[in-house]
Amino acid sequence: MKRCFGLVAGLVLAASGALAAPDVVGYKCIIKGAGDGDWIQPLIFIAYNRDAERVVVSDPMILAFNDGIPVTGRVVTDNSKRTTFAWDVQITLNVSPVTMGFRGTYVKSNGVFSVVATPRGYSNNFTRGGTCKLDRLES
Repeated sequence: MKRCFGLVAGLVLAASGALAAPDVVGYKCIIKGAGDGDWIQPLIFIAYNRDAERVVVSDPMILAFNDGIPVTGRVVTDNSKRTTFAWDVQITLNVSPVTMGFRGTYVKSNGVFSVVATPRGYSNNFTRGGTCKLDRLES
């Protein structure tokens, strides 16, 4: 998992292209009640380069379905109370491709993280919660 986090941080830093030290924050989120075979994984890494407004997300499911490469995400909300990220993962089970849309919200006052996964074109969704530890990432 450390390698996964390092890869995410490296991709965000490389994509920023800035000469000055970018403002990059890493979110290491532990999700309660999630299992390795679940759509929402027990460990989610998010790297957010605020200067470049770039987000990269990784977890074991993303790496499994995306040829070992983290996915690009986006910031939906970033204010004094919370930061909400969104990302999509293309999943092929048997022969049916599905896009799974994710939204993760980090509450700044208490470190609580909630994530919702919704398969596009279906009415159901999956939710889990946990906490995140934030670290400033350096190049």
